[in-house]
Amino acid sequence: MNILFDATAMALSGYHKGGAYRYGMEILRHMPRFFPDDWELQLYFNYFRGHHRSKMEETCRLAGVSKSKVSRIPPQLLRALHIPAEWTAGAHQLIHGPFDLVPPTKHSARVVTIHDLAFLRAPEGLPKEWIRERTATVPPSAKRAHRVLTVSEFSKQDIVERLQVDPARVQAIYHGISPSLKRSQDQEQDLHRLKERYGIQPGFLLYLGTLQPNKNIEGLCAAYQKMRAEGFAGQLVLAGAEGWLYDEMWARIVQRKHDQNVLLTGFVDDEDIVRLYGCCATFALLSFLEGFGIPVIEAMACGAPVVAADACSLTEVTADAGILVNPNDTDAIAQALLKAATPSPFRDQLIQRGLQHAATFTWEKSAQEHVDAYQTAIEEAAS
Repeated sequence: MNILFDATAMALSGYHKGGAYRYGMEILRHMPRFFPDDWELQLYFNYFRGHHRSKMEETCRLAGVSKSKVSRIPPQLLRALHIPAEWTAGAHQLIHGPFDLVPPTKHSARVVTIHDLAFLRAPEGLPKEWIRERTATVPPSAKRAHRVLTVSEFSKQDIVERLQVDPARVQAIYHGISPSLKRSQDQEQDLHRLKERYGIQPGFLLYLGTLQPNKNIEGLCAAYQKMRAEGFAGQLVLAGAEGWLYDEMWARIVQRKHDQNVLLTGFVDDEDIVRLYGCCATFALLSFLEGFGIPVIEAMACGAPVVAADACSLTEVTADAGILVNPNDTDAIAQALLKAATPSPFRDQLIQRGLQHAATFTWEKSAQEHVDAYQTAIEEAAS
């Protein structure tokens, strides 16, 4: 039985190392161990430009999947003509679109993962062409899928209400985290590495993720300047690649002089991500919209106290293991960050709750639930 996983987006440089890419890679690595004996996993790629081939080969190698199918017909043309996946991918029993889109099929089961509905819920701060594309493609994908997967109960409710999908067809499956994410064994050595490579000093605040407006980077920088005014001496470290509308966002931050003592690291290697989480005074994720918010759990697993937005999926994912705060209230953000960063019994308790909470999120559990969803979709398609 052929199971196709549409990894097209993983061959595009813009997806690399982001949360969606990490989800795709971890699911691919873990699912096969839960497959029935007669199932075979194949990757499907649909791209037109030849320079994507090297990323495709890298994806196959890193995921440990040897078999793949490739279509060189422009994806926009396939979508415009409503061409079924069998025409370009060959015979298969199920196709999974893990990045918000799934093509039509003649006979096979269809599964789509919709991470969030940012293009509908929070279009400001997103490119207009991306909003147009998602508006045209995501709702039909949700309608045609036998199973719609998403990453939180918050996103499930959004999909049910905004896309008018039967809730019985929508399933929330939480992300996991890598076992390599754990507390620092030698914080002094890790801090030395961070100082040498990035210029990071002890006692820093951390944001890690794509730098773009919907992540509320402006609110975080504003709150940080309030902390500095109250005597906080640590840096604010913004770790991650530049995202959509970064230049406009950063220009506003600079204009307000909210960039003072803010350090931009750029893209960070995986081994340094663990060091950043493990050495920070506190970790902040104050996004206006997240489908899940995996850095919250990763930071907790590394022993970082967490301050997160009391909004979207972050309320659900953080639970009582972090400090939740109104993302629009910079005074409240500043006070929460100061409380989490200041050594105290409360901070120690926060760290312990975070460690216990993070331990419940595993990719093995997520992969098993994906395989169960595949089996359900195949049964539904057959009936």
